[in-house]
Amino acid sequence: IPHLDHRFFAFHDWGVSVYEPDNCRLYHQIQSTDVIPGTQEYVCGDRGLNCSWGAAINVADRYVYASQPNKDRILIISRLQMVVVDVVVTDKFPVELHYVPNLDQVWVLCWRGYQDRGTKTIQIIRDASQKKKHHTVHPEPVDGHFDLVSGLFVPSPQDLGHGWKYGYVVHTNQRGMYKLDLQGMKYLKTVDLTPYNCAPKSADFASFGGLVILECLEPVTGRPTGQIVLDYLTDTVLVHSTTLFGRPHVSPDSRRVVTLKANDHSVVIVAQEITEDGLRFLFDVKTTLQISDVAFFPSRTTHSYDLYATSSSKEDILFVDLSDGKVEMITGIGRPSDPRLAAWGNSNRPIVSAGVFGTYMATTAEDALFVVNGKTRTVNCEIGSIVHPRMMVWVRAP
Repeated sequence: IPHLDHRFFAFHDWGVSVYEPDNCRLYHQIQSTDVIPGTQEYVCGDRGLNCSWGAAINVADRYVYASQPNKDRILIISRLQMVVVDVVVTDKFPVELHYVPNLDQVWVLCWRGYQDRGTKTIQIIRDASQKKKHHTVHPEPVDGHFDLVSGLFVPSPQDLGHGWKYGYVVHTNQRGMYKLDLQGMKYLKTVDLTPYNCAPKSADFASFGGLVILECLEPVTGRPTGQIVLDYLTDTVLVHSTTLFGRPHVSPDSRRVVTLKANDHSVVIVAQEITEDGLRFLFDVKTTLQISDVAFFPSRTTHSYDLYATSSSKEDILFVDLSDGKVEMITGIGRPSDPRLAAWGNSNRPIVSAGVFGTYMATTAEDALFVVNGKTRTVNCEIGSIVHPRMMVWVRAP
């Protein structure tokens, strides 16, 4: 198996730090008080003003894009130079970022307020990996409205390198979705989910089989109404599982779907296999860990992926072998940040894998980062004295 060297960018209250995962060495630092080259502006603010980060993503291994909701802008950081090379002004409170490699677009979801109120707007940055001055455009409005968005579902890149053409937009309290032509940045049609009482809350995509897996809620009440599997090309509903609740996560090889069904005191992890005939139930695992975030990591024993899940309250990571449901614990991951500190819909203990040829995963604690070796399932090293690490992005090391 080829081995690629990676580094990771960590975004925290006082800036951005870049680390080598092998030895946890600090490689580079961008401080919150640094002035952005070619401007009069600070990276985050003058002394004492901490950073606000909505999301951060790797764009074509050339740039890291990071949204700053409180500043209504996105910073573009060069992977090689490790400095801010561009600042993109957005609508108010940009939070979510999604990169579509085959179209070289970054899709931005702006909250337009501190709360997730369902009056969001969408913007697109074209030629996202090109060396140029970037700016945003809006997609065409739906029914004359462009500011009633509650959710944006854009497929994330998968191992098969499948070129996605469509995304979906959800409007507040509507039973259904609008299908988006990503390249044309316009709406194609409405997908009516009224018969299933489904206002989609989250979605994931499987390139194998061409499926969209939706988490459904009842409008207004927010009561869960099950999981729907759609055909990505025709938008036909293939399956409605009325008792399967929670957010779906599709593995990068699009062979497994993991759904996290949270109750008051426990979480049930439901694993399904994606086959040519649809989804097949594999197993479920019940855990009392309150799960904060999950990551997929290449399996040691099969040609697929296994699951790692962080705890929002305990010092543990749960490992689940997705071929047989066997479970292990990795302990000593430090005390998690207070969940009340998590902002912009992010988890209080994110975990991010270096990808298909990587060795490591990175996760956060209250004032530290932990690098976990996914091959040995052990803690590789700990990086201390970081104030509220919020998110990490892996990049190729030059």
